[in-house]
Amino acid sequence: MELKRIKNDAEYGTMMEWINEQFDNKPALDSPQGDFLQVALLSVKAYEDAHYQIPGSA
Repeated sequence: MELKRIKNDAEYGTMMEWINEQFDNKPALDSPQGDFLQVALLSVKAYEDAHYQIPGSA
């Protein structure tokens, strides 16, 4: 998986599938894989905050 800014729903879906696979693998948080997963989750959160905002949460 290439880590980059998520630009559209297709990239979002691909990233979410990859993240789900990583949760099944249970990487250690202090491992390179765990670090990569945490950065991927931050990218997903940024995309969701911009495109799927919950009404009244801003």
